[in-house]
Amino acid sequence: MKKHIFLFLIGIITAMFTVSAQAPADPVTWRAQVKMTSATEGTVIFRATVNKGWHLYGTDMPQGGPKPTSFNFAGSTGVKFIGTPTPSVKPVKKHDEMFSADVTYWEGRVTFTQRFTVTDPAKAKIAASVTYMGCNDETCSPPKTKKFTLNVPRPDGNTSATTRAN
Repeated sequence: MKKHIFLFLIGIITAMFTVSAQAPADPVTWRAQVKMTSATEGTVIFRATVNKGWHLYGTDMPQGGPKPTSFNFAGSTGVKFIGTPTPSVKPVKKHDEMFSADVTYWEGRVTFTQRFTVTDPAKAKIAASVTYMGCNDETCSPPKTKKFTLNVPRPDGNTSATTRAN
């Protein structure tokens, strides 16, 4: 009897590890970098790497669809942002049965760039967050927010600063 209980518990533990291996905690990893293009202008570069079989939803989603990828720069100081983040490639557009809607998404890798100007070099710091959702053909990870604090390099020869998401 004890042997059957032990085997049953081993089976449950094995099944739990199998399920957790199929659904990563976060199917998207992020890196961010500031690159200065002149003494007063620069670009924030966000790189998303999406696990194989998963996708990162686009920046514009239909009502009732998945959470769109969005960027927030509140809390940044000494800089002024120009426009909105621009993706390196166009997203795929497809009808998603899970949401009964046409959605856009990226697979593999995508880079977003956001231009800025420095308004106060002594206080220049970028506080950014990206909110996103990753899905595969069977499930979605809950919406997540990654936060970044990026120093803006001064015009003393240091031309870039990189950080990983918190």
